[in-house]
Amino acid sequence: MEGRILSSLIATSRRLMAWAGKFGERRFLYDELGLIDEEYYVGIKGVRGVGKTVLLLQLARNTEKSVYFSADSVLIKPFTLYDVVKALAEMGYRNIFIDEIHRKPDWSEDLKSLYDEHEVRVFFSGSSSIDIVTLSADLSRRVVLKELPPASFREWLNIKRGLSIPKHPLEEILSRAFDLSNMYIELAGLWREYMEKGGVLYPESGFYDALENSIRKVILEDLSALREISVKYETDAYRLLYYIAKSAPFEAKYSSIAKELGVSKNMAIRLVDDLSKAGLIYAVQPCGSSRKEPKLYLTVPLRMFFARKGFNVNIGALREEFFVNHMRWVSPICYLKGARGEKTADFKVGNAIIEVGEKSKSRYQRPDYIAVDGLVTGRGRVPLFLFGLVY
Repeated sequence: MEGRILSSLIATSRRLMAWAGKFGERRFLYDELGLIDEEYYVGIKGVRGVGKTVLLLQLARNTEKSVYFSADSVLIKPFTLYDVVKALAEMGYRNIFIDEIHRKPDWSEDLKSLYDEHEVRVFFSGSSSIDIVTLSADLSRRVVLKELPPASFREWLNIKRGLSIPKHPLEEILSRAFDLSNMYIELAGLWREYMEKGGVLYPESGFYDALENSIRKVILEDLSALREISVKYETDAYRLLYYIAKSAPFEAKYSSIAKELGVSKNMAIRLVDDLSKAGLIYAVQPCGSSRKEPKLYLTVPLRMFFARKGFNVNIGALREEFFVNHMRWVSPICYLKGARGEKTADFKVGNAIIEVGEKSKSRYQRPDYIAVDGLVTGRGRVPLFLFGLVY
Protein backbone atom coordinates (compact mmCIF):
# COMPACT_ATOMS: atom_id res chain seq x y z
CA MET A 1 0.00 0.00 0.00
CA GLU A 2 1.13 3.53 -0.72
CA GLY A 3 2.48 5.54 2.18
CA ARG A 4 0.15 8.46 1.51
CA ILE A 5 -2.91 6.20 1.91
CA LEU A 6 -1.64 4.85 5.22
CA SER A 7 -0.79 8.36 6.40
CA SER A 8 -4.30 9.50 5.58
CA LEU A 9 -5.83 6.53 7.42
CA ILE A 10 -3.73 7.23 10.50
CA ALA A 11 -4.50 10.95 10.46
CA THR A 12 -8.22 10.21 10.23
CA SER A 13 -7.90 7.67 13.04
CA ARG A 14 -6.25 10.20 15.36
CA ARG A 15 -8.82 12.87 14.53
CA LEU A 16 -11.76 10.55 15.21
CA MET A 17 -10.28 9.21 18.44
CA ALA A 18 -9.83 12.78 19.64
CA TRP A 19 -13.45 13.52 18.65
CA ALA A 20 -14.68 10.51 20.64
CA GLY A 21 -13.05 12.02 23.71
CA LYS A 22 -15.90 14.52 24.02
CA PHE A 23 -18.32 11.70 24.93
CA GLY A 24 -18.01 11.24 28.68
CA GLU A 25 -20.63 8.50 28.93
CA ARG A 26 -19.95 4.97 27.72
CA ARG A 27 -22.42 2.28 26.70
CA PHE A 28 -22.64 -0.53 29.23
CA LEU A 29 -20.85 -2.95 26.89
CA TYR A 30 -17.57 -1.01 27.19
CA ASP A 31 -16.63 -2.63 30.50
CA GLU A 32 -17.61 -6.12 29.31
CA LEU A 33 -15.39 -5.87 26.23
CA GLY A 34 -12.41 -4.92 28.36
CA LEU A 35 -12.68 -8.21 30.25
CA ILE A 36 -12.44 -10.47 27.18
CA ASP A 37 -9.25 -12.54 27.06
CA GLU A 38 -6.62 -11.12 24.72
CA GLU A 39 -6.50 -14.45 22.91
CA TYR A 40 -9.74 -13.56 21.11
CA TYR A 41 -10.70 -11.05 18.46
CA VAL A 42 -13.72 -8.98 19.51
CA GLY A 43 -16.78 -8.22 17.38
CA ILE A 44 -19.66 -5.83 18.10
CA LYS A 45 -22.86 -6.14 16.12
CA GLY A 46 -26.01 -4.07 16.35
CA VAL A 47 -28.52 -1.95 14.51
CA ARG A 48 -27.30 1.36 13.10
CA GLY A 49 -27.22 4.35 15.43
CA VAL A 50 -26.79 2.59 18.77
CA GLY A 51 -23.21 3.81 19.30
CA LYS A 52 -20.95 1.08 17.88
CA THR A 53 -18.58 3.57 16.22
CA VAL A 54 -18.17 5.70 19.34
CA LEU A 55 -17.69 2.55 21.43
CA LEU A 56 -14.90 1.34 19.11
CA LEU A 57 -13.23 4.75 19.20
CA GLN A 58 -13.45 4.92 23.00
CA LEU A 59 -11.82 1.51 23.24
CA ALA A 60 -9.12 2.54 20.75
CA ARG A 61 -8.35 5.72 22.74
CA ASN A 62 -7.60 3.62 25.79
CA THR A 63 -5.61 0.88 24.07
CA GLU A 64 -1.89 1.07 23.27
CA LYS A 65 -0.60 0.89 19.67
CA SER A 66 -4.11 1.20 18.28
CA VAL A 67 -5.48 2.50 15.00
CA TYR A 68 -9.07 2.84 13.75
CA PHE A 69 -10.50 2.78 10.23
CA SER A 70 -13.83 2.12 8.55
CA ALA A 71 -14.01 -0.79 6.12
CA ASP A 72 -16.14 1.26 3.72
CA SER A 73 -13.53 4.03 3.38
CA VAL A 74 -12.92 4.98 -0.26
CA LEU A 75 -9.19 5.09 0.48
CA ILE A 76 -9.00 1.31 0.84
CA LYS A 77 -11.46 0.26 -1.88
CA PRO A 78 -8.70 -1.29 -4.06
CA PHE A 79 -7.24 -3.31 -1.18
CA THR A 80 -8.33 -6.33 0.80
CA LEU A 81 -8.88 -6.10 4.54
CA TYR A 82 -5.89 -8.40 4.95
CA ASP A 83 -3.65 -6.04 2.95
CA VAL A 84 -4.68 -3.00 5.01
CA VAL A 85 -4.17 -4.65 8.39
CA LYS A 86 -0.82 -6.18 7.36
CA ALA A 87 0.43 -2.76 6.26
CA LEU A 88 -0.59 -1.22 9.58
CA ALA A 89 1.03 -4.11 11.46
CA GLU A 90 4.30 -3.46 9.64
CA MET A 91 4.17 0.10 10.96
CA GLY A 92 3.96 -1.20 14.54
CA TYR A 93 0.23 -1.11 15.27
CA ARG A 94 -0.91 -4.08 17.32
CA ASN A 95 -4.57 -3.31 18.03
CA ILE A 96 -6.68 -2.68 14.94
CA PHE A 97 -10.22 -1.30 15.25
CA ILE A 98 -12.35 -1.82 12.13
CA ASP A 99 -15.79 -0.24 11.73
CA GLU A 100 -18.52 -1.49 9.34
CA ILE A 101 -16.52 -4.65 8.62
CA HIS A 102 -19.40 -6.27 6.74
CA ARG A 103 -18.92 -3.70 3.97
CA LYS A 104 -15.67 -5.37 2.90
CA PRO A 105 -15.87 -8.50 0.70
CA ASP A 106 -14.39 -11.69 2.17
CA TRP A 107 -13.92 -10.04 5.54
CA SER A 108 -14.36 -13.28 7.52
CA GLU A 109 -11.68 -15.13 5.53
CA ASP A 110 -9.27 -12.21 5.98
CA LEU A 111 -9.90 -12.15 9.73
CA LYS A 112 -9.17 -15.86 10.00
CA SER A 113 -5.86 -15.42 8.15
CA LEU A 114 -4.88 -12.48 10.35
CA TYR A 115 -5.78 -14.38 13.51
CA ASP A 116 -3.68 -17.37 12.47
CA GLU A 117 -0.64 -15.13 11.98
CA HIS A 118 -0.98 -13.63 15.49
CA GLU A 119 0.58 -10.26 14.62
CA VAL A 120 -2.36 -8.11 15.69
CA ARG A 121 -5.57 -8.17 17.68
CA VAL A 122 -8.68 -6.99 15.87
CA PHE A 123 -11.78 -5.31 17.25
CA PHE A 124 -14.57 -4.77 14.75
CA SER A 125 -18.17 -3.68 14.37
CA GLY A 126 -20.85 -4.79 11.94
CA SER A 127 -24.56 -4.91 11.27
CA SER A 128 -27.08 -6.95 13.26
CA SER A 129 -27.28 -9.45 10.41
CA ILE A 130 -23.69 -10.65 10.94
CA ASP A 131 -23.64 -14.34 11.84
CA ILE A 132 -20.08 -15.58 12.26
CA VAL A 133 -21.11 -19.18 12.86
CA THR A 134 -22.92 -19.27 9.52
CA LEU A 135 -20.15 -17.48 7.64
CA SER A 136 -17.24 -19.41 9.09
CA ALA A 137 -17.21 -22.10 11.74
CA ASP A 138 -13.44 -21.66 12.08
CA LEU A 139 -13.80 -17.94 12.75
CA SER A 140 -16.45 -18.49 15.41
CA ARG A 141 -13.83 -20.17 17.63
CA ARG A 142 -11.53 -17.17 17.37
CA VAL A 143 -13.97 -14.30 17.89
CA VAL A 144 -16.14 -13.23 20.82
CA LEU A 145 -19.16 -11.57 19.21
CA LYS A 146 -21.25 -9.24 21.38
CA GLU A 147 -24.47 -7.49 20.44
CA LEU A 148 -24.89 -3.84 21.40
CA PRO A 149 -28.62 -3.28 21.92
CA PRO A 150 -30.38 0.06 21.46
CA ALA A 151 -29.70 2.43 24.34
CA SER A 152 -32.00 1.66 27.24
CA PHE A 153 -34.22 4.25 28.91
CA ARG A 154 -31.58 4.48 31.66
CA GLU A 155 -28.68 4.95 29.26
CA TRP A 156 -30.64 7.45 27.18
CA LEU A 157 -31.32 9.56 30.28
CA ASN A 158 -27.68 9.38 31.35
CA ILE A 159 -26.33 10.29 27.91
CA LYS A 160 -28.94 12.83 26.81
CA ARG A 161 -29.89 14.35 30.17
CA GLY A 162 -26.56 14.08 31.98
CA LEU A 163 -27.93 11.89 34.77
CA SER A 164 -26.10 9.12 36.62
CA ILE A 165 -28.71 6.42 37.11
CA PRO A 166 -27.25 3.00 37.97
CA LYS A 167 -28.56 -0.29 36.61
CA HIS A 168 -31.27 -1.97 38.69
CA PRO A 169 -31.70 -5.75 38.22
CA LEU A 170 -35.16 -7.01 37.33
CA GLU A 171 -35.47 -8.74 40.70
CA GLU A 172 -34.91 -5.41 42.48
CA ILE A 173 -37.44 -3.61 40.31
CA LEU A 174 -40.09 -6.22 41.09
CA SER A 175 -39.37 -6.34 44.83
CA ARG A 176 -38.73 -2.63 45.47
CA ALA A 177 -41.24 -0.97 43.16
CA PHE A 178 -42.48 1.47 45.83
CA ASP A 179 -39.00 2.62 46.89
CA LEU A 180 -37.68 2.95 43.35
CA SER A 181 -40.75 4.78 42.04
CA ASN A 182 -40.32 7.37 44.80
CA MET A 183 -36.58 7.58 44.16
CA TYR A 184 -37.12 8.27 40.44
CA ILE A 185 -40.50 9.97 40.53
CA GLU A 186 -39.40 12.70 38.12
CA LEU A 187 -38.70 10.12 35.40
CA ALA A 188 -42.18 8.59 35.30
CA GLY A 189 -43.49 10.62 32.38
CA LEU A 190 -40.34 10.53 30.26
CA TRP A 191 -40.75 7.02 28.88
CA ARG A 192 -42.95 8.30 26.05
CA GLU A 193 -40.29 10.82 25.02
CA TYR A 194 -37.83 7.94 25.02
CA MET A 195 -40.11 6.03 22.67
CA GLU A 196 -39.95 9.00 20.28
CA LYS A 197 -36.22 9.68 20.35
CA GLY A 198 -34.56 6.92 22.35
CA GLY A 199 -32.83 3.72 21.44
CA VAL A 200 -30.56 5.31 18.87
CA LEU A 201 -28.20 8.14 19.82
CA TYR A 202 -28.44 10.60 16.94
CA PRO A 203 -28.13 14.33 17.70
CA GLU A 204 -31.37 16.23 18.34
CA SER A 205 -30.84 18.33 15.24
CA GLY A 206 -31.73 16.23 12.20
CA PHE A 207 -32.70 13.22 14.35
CA TYR A 208 -35.45 11.88 12.10
CA ASP A 209 -33.49 12.51 8.91
CA ALA A 210 -30.62 10.45 10.35
CA LEU A 211 -33.03 7.72 11.45
CA GLU A 212 -34.68 7.54 8.02
CA ASN A 213 -31.29 7.28 6.36
CA SER A 214 -30.34 4.52 8.80
CA ILE A 215 -33.47 2.48 8.00
CA ARG A 216 -32.78 2.85 4.29
CA LYS A 217 -29.18 1.65 4.71
CA VAL A 218 -30.25 -1.34 6.77
CA ILE A 219 -32.66 -2.46 4.05
CA LEU A 220 -30.49 -1.66 1.03
CA GLU A 221 -27.03 -2.47 2.39
CA ASP A 222 -27.14 -4.66 5.49
CA LEU A 223 -29.82 -7.02 4.20
CA SER A 224 -27.93 -7.50 0.95
CA ALA A 225 -25.77 -9.96 2.91
CA LEU A 226 -28.86 -12.16 3.23
CA ARG A 227 -30.36 -11.86 -0.26
CA GLU A 228 -30.56 -9.71 -3.37
CA ILE A 229 -32.55 -6.54 -2.68
CA SER A 230 -34.98 -5.56 -5.45
CA VAL A 231 -37.08 -2.41 -5.62
CA LYS A 232 -40.16 -4.47 -4.68
CA TYR A 233 -38.39 -6.08 -1.73
CA GLU A 234 -37.31 -2.65 -0.46
CA THR A 235 -40.88 -1.34 -0.80
CA ASP A 236 -42.36 -4.39 0.93
CA ALA A 237 -39.87 -4.05 3.82
CA TYR A 238 -40.90 -0.42 4.41
CA ARG A 239 -44.58 -1.30 4.17
CA LEU A 240 -44.14 -4.12 6.68
CA LEU A 241 -42.51 -1.81 9.22
CA TYR A 242 -45.27 0.75 8.69
CA TYR A 243 -47.99 -1.89 9.07
CA ILE A 244 -46.58 -3.16 12.39
CA ALA A 245 -46.20 0.43 13.63
CA LYS A 246 -49.88 1.24 13.15
CA SER A 247 -51.16 -2.10 14.44
CA ALA A 248 -52.43 -2.99 17.89
CA PRO A 249 -50.70 -5.88 19.73
CA PHE A 250 -50.99 -9.15 17.79
CA GLU A 251 -52.85 -7.61 14.83
CA ALA A 252 -49.82 -8.04 12.59
CA LYS A 253 -49.97 -11.75 11.82
CA TYR A 254 -48.40 -13.51 8.86
CA SER A 255 -51.75 -13.85 7.09
CA SER A 256 -52.69 -10.20 7.62
CA ILE A 257 -49.19 -9.08 6.58
CA ALA A 258 -49.46 -11.13 3.40
CA LYS A 259 -52.84 -9.57 2.62
CA GLU A 260 -51.65 -6.02 3.42
CA LEU A 261 -48.52 -6.33 1.27
CA GLY A 262 -50.03 -8.47 -1.48
CA VAL A 263 -47.44 -11.21 -1.05
CA SER A 264 -47.52 -14.90 -0.18
CA LYS A 265 -47.51 -16.02 3.45
CA ASN A 266 -44.06 -17.53 2.92
CA MET A 267 -42.80 -14.17 1.69
CA ALA A 268 -44.34 -12.46 4.72
CA ILE A 269 -42.47 -14.89 6.99
CA ARG A 270 -39.23 -14.25 5.09
CA LEU A 271 -39.59 -10.46 5.40
CA VAL A 272 -40.21 -10.71 9.14
CA ASP A 273 -37.22 -13.02 9.54
CA ASP A 274 -34.91 -10.75 7.52
CA LEU A 275 -35.91 -7.58 9.36
CA SER A 276 -35.55 -9.42 12.67
CA LYS A 277 -31.98 -10.41 11.78
CA ALA A 278 -31.33 -6.78 10.82
CA GLY A 279 -32.49 -5.63 14.26
CA LEU A 280 -35.55 -3.64 13.17
CA ILE A 281 -38.19 -6.14 14.34
CA TYR A 282 -38.30 -8.27 17.46
CA ALA A 283 -40.54 -11.35 17.39
CA VAL A 284 -41.67 -12.56 20.82
CA GLN A 285 -42.35 -16.27 20.61
CA PRO A 286 -45.27 -18.00 22.37
CA CYS A 287 -44.57 -19.80 25.63
CA GLY A 288 -44.34 -23.56 25.27
CA SER A 289 -45.55 -23.81 21.67
CA SER A 290 -43.82 -23.47 18.33
CA ARG A 291 -47.05 -23.68 16.34
CA LYS A 292 -48.45 -20.28 17.28
CA GLU A 293 -47.26 -17.11 15.56
CA PRO A 294 -44.93 -14.61 17.26
CA LYS A 295 -46.00 -11.18 18.49
CA LEU A 296 -44.14 -8.55 16.46
CA TYR A 297 -42.61 -5.40 17.91
CA LEU A 298 -40.38 -2.71 16.45
CA THR A 299 -37.06 -1.54 17.80
CA VAL A 300 -37.28 1.83 19.56
CA PRO A 301 -38.03 4.44 18.16
CA LEU A 302 -39.40 3.07 14.86
CA ARG A 303 -43.07 2.98 15.87
CA MET A 304 -43.11 6.70 16.66
CA PHE A 305 -41.01 7.45 13.57
CA PHE A 306 -43.65 5.91 11.31
CA ALA A 307 -46.44 7.57 13.32
CA ARG A 308 -45.15 10.89 11.99
CA LYS A 309 -46.61 9.82 8.66
CA GLY A 310 -50.14 10.37 9.92
CA PHE A 311 -51.69 7.80 12.30
CA ASN A 312 -52.33 7.58 16.03
CA VAL A 313 -50.20 4.98 17.77
CA ASN A 314 -52.00 2.31 19.75
CA ILE A 315 -51.00 3.12 23.34
CA GLY A 316 -51.21 -0.54 24.37
CA ALA A 317 -48.71 -1.47 21.68
CA LEU A 318 -46.44 1.38 22.76
CA ARG A 319 -46.44 0.23 26.38
CA GLU A 320 -45.72 -3.37 25.42
CA GLU A 321 -42.97 -2.29 23.05
CA PHE A 322 -41.21 -0.32 25.79
CA PHE A 323 -41.44 -3.36 28.08
CA VAL A 324 -40.33 -5.90 25.47
CA ASN A 325 -37.46 -3.76 24.18
CA HIS A 326 -35.92 -3.84 27.66
CA MET A 327 -36.81 -7.30 28.91
CA ARG A 328 -35.47 -9.07 25.80
CA TRP A 329 -31.89 -8.16 26.76
CA VAL A 330 -31.97 -9.27 30.40
CA SER A 331 -34.16 -12.36 30.63
CA PRO A 332 -35.91 -14.96 28.44
CA ILE A 333 -39.33 -13.60 27.43
CA CYS A 334 -42.31 -15.23 25.76
CA TYR A 335 -45.96 -14.31 25.43
CA LEU A 336 -48.85 -16.23 26.96
CA LYS A 337 -51.65 -17.49 24.74
CA GLY A 338 -54.62 -19.37 26.14
CA ALA A 339 -57.37 -21.35 24.46
CA ARG A 340 -59.94 -19.50 22.34
CA GLY A 341 -61.83 -17.03 24.52
CA GLU A 342 -59.52 -17.54 27.50
CA LYS A 343 -58.01 -14.41 29.07
CA THR A 344 -54.31 -14.66 29.92
CA ALA A 345 -51.61 -12.25 31.10
CA ASP A 346 -49.26 -10.81 28.50
CA PHE A 347 -45.75 -12.16 29.11
CA LYS A 348 -43.62 -14.61 31.01
CA VAL A 349 -40.26 -13.05 31.85
CA GLY A 350 -37.96 -15.59 33.46
CA ASN A 351 -40.29 -17.16 36.02
CA ALA A 352 -42.54 -14.10 36.46
CA ILE A 353 -45.94 -13.65 34.76
CA ILE A 354 -46.34 -9.95 33.90
CA GLU A 355 -49.29 -8.03 32.49
CA VAL A 356 -48.67 -4.64 30.82
CA GLY A 357 -51.34 -1.93 30.91
CA GLU A 358 -52.70 1.36 32.21
CA LYS A 359 -52.72 2.29 35.91
CA SER A 360 -56.29 1.02 36.40
CA LYS A 361 -55.49 -2.41 34.91
CA SER A 362 -57.24 -5.15 36.88
CA ARG A 363 -55.77 -8.46 38.05
CA TYR A 364 -58.37 -10.48 36.13
CA GLN A 365 -55.67 -12.49 34.32
CA ARG A 366 -53.98 -13.28 37.67
CA PRO A 367 -50.44 -12.14 36.78
CA ASP A 368 -47.63 -12.06 39.32
CA TYR A 369 -47.05 -8.40 38.49
CA ILE A 370 -48.68 -5.63 36.44
CA ALA A 371 -46.43 -3.13 34.64
CA VAL A 372 -48.56 0.02 34.83
CA ASP A 373 -48.30 3.42 33.20
CA GLY A 374 -47.90 5.93 36.04
CA LEU A 375 -46.70 5.72 39.64
CA VAL A 376 -49.28 3.41 41.21
CA THR A 377 -47.75 0.59 43.26
CA GLY A 378 -49.08 -2.07 45.62
CA ARG A 379 -50.88 -5.33 44.86
CA GLY A 380 -48.16 -6.37 42.43
CA ARG A 381 -48.23 -3.11 40.44
CA VAL A 382 -44.84 -1.91 39.14
CA PRO A 383 -44.51 1.42 37.28
CA LEU A 384 -43.68 0.68 33.65
CA PHE A 385 -40.81 3.17 33.41
CA LEU A 386 -38.83 1.26 36.05
CA PHE A 387 -38.35 -1.63 33.61
CA GLY A 388 -36.26 0.78 31.53
CA LEU A 389 -33.56 0.80 34.21
CA VAL A 390 -32.54 -2.85 33.87
CA TYR A 391 -29.47 -2.32 31.64
